[in-house]
Amino acid sequence: MTNDHRGRWASQAIGAAAMAIGLIGMAAVEAQQAERPARKARGMVRDQGGQPLPKEKARPNAADPLGKAGGPADQLNGGAGAGAGVGAVGTGTSHFTFRLHAFDGAPLAASYYRSKLTTTAPVVILVHESGRSRKDFEEPVLELKGKGLAEYLQSQDYAVLTLDLRGQGQNPRRALARGDRPRIVLDLQAAYFFLLDRHNRGELNVSKLGIIGLGDGANLAAAWAHQPGAAVSTEGHPSDLSGMVLISPMPEGTGYLLKSIAPGVSSRVPMLLMAGERDNPSKDAIQTVRQAIERGRLNKIEMYPSNLHGYKFLRLEPKVTSALMHFLENSLKNRAVTWEPQYNLLPVAVSDIQVARHDKKVDLNAPAPAAAAEAAKPERKRDPNAPAPAAEAAKPERKRD
Repeated sequence: MTNDHRGRWASQAIGAAAMAIGLIGMAAVEAQQAERPARKARGMVRDQGGQPLPKEKARPNAADPLGKAGGPADQLNGGAGAGAGVGAVGTGTSHFTFRLHAFDGAPLAASYYRSKLTTTAPVVILVHESGRSRKDFEEPVLELKGKGLAEYLQSQDYAVLTLDLRGQGQNPRRALARGDRPRIVLDLQAAYFFLLDRHNRGELNVSKLGIIGLGDGANLAAAWAHQPGAAVSTEGHPSDLSGMVLISPMPEGTGYLLKSIAPGVSSRVPMLLMAGERDNPSKDAIQTVRQAIERGRLNKIEMYPSNLHGYKFLRLEPKVTSALMHFLENSLKNRAVTWEPQYNLLPVAVSDIQVARHDKKVDLNAPAPAAAAEAAKPERKRDPNAPAPAAEAAKPERKRD
C-alpha cells in the first residue's frame, strides 16, 4: 500500500467520521500489515486504490472465547461434541454474560443470547436509557407472558446482544462528561465487531442486524447509525444495519438532537418510532421528524394512548411488543440475504465469561410448594379405635337431634 493511498484513505476518514470510526479502522489495517507482511502479498488486505477486499473462505480458526463444541449447530443445541464446555449451552435456556472490551480498552458488561438458526439468524442490539442497565431487557414484559424482551427474542430465533453503557449498570458508576459521548457511540461499533466475530463463526447473519433503543438510548442508537462507517466491517462494504426501533426517543438525548440525525438514517435504514401520546417530550421529538420519517416506504410511527416512557412503556403498554416484533420480522428476519464471511479488521476482546441460566418460569395456577408436597403424600388410613388428633378432640361435641 503506497503512502499516497494511505493519505487518501486517512483524509476521507477524518472528513467523514466525526467519531473516528474510520481512523480506528485505518490504524487496525496498518497494524495488521506491519505484523503480517506476507498477507499483503497474497492480496488479503484491501487495496487502498479501490480494489475490493477478497472474501476469506474459511471461518476463524482462532480459539473461541465463548467455548467450542463439535461445531456451530452442535454447540448451539447442547454441545455433545468434543471440547464442550462454556459453549455447551442450549439456546432458549441460557445466555452468556461477559466483559466486552471497547476500542479504548474499557470493559463493558454485556450479555449475548445465541440463536439456534446459526447462519440464517437475525441479530438485535438492545440499548438501555440513561440511569438504567441492560437488566431492563431481562425484566418480564406484560405482553410476553413473563419473559423479558431479550429472552423472548431468543425464543423467536434472534441472536441478541445487550450491554451496559459506560458509567452505568454493572460498569464502574460515574457521571458521564461531554467527552464521553464519542466513546459511547464507538462502544456500539465495538458491539457490532463482537457480532461480526460471531457471524464469522457461523452463529448468526450480521447482514440481518437491527438495533432497539429506549429513551435517550434511542437517540444514541440513531447517532451511531448516522455515522459513516456504522456497522461497516471494511471500507467500501455496505452497512449491515437493516432496521432500527426507537422507543420513546427524546428531543435531545445523550447530547444528540433527534431532528438532526433521524431523518438522514431513515432514508436508508427502515425505522420504527414508538411513543405514548401523553409522553410529551417523546411525542414532541417524533413530531419534529414525522414528515421525514414517513417519506420512507418501510418506515413506521406508532403512537399509543399512554404517558409511560422508555422501559416502562416497553414493559407495560399493551401491543407495543407485537408491533415491534412485526417490524423486526419484515425488516430483519425475512430479509433474503445469503451468509458470507466478512473480513474482521477489529476483533474485540472479551473476558469474565459466565453462563447465566434462565430462571424457571412459575406456573401461577400450580399449588404452592408446601401444598403440592402435602397433596403428593399417600392418604393415611385412620384407625377408628385410635384417639382423635388434638385439634379434633378440642372441637365441641355436636349434639345429635
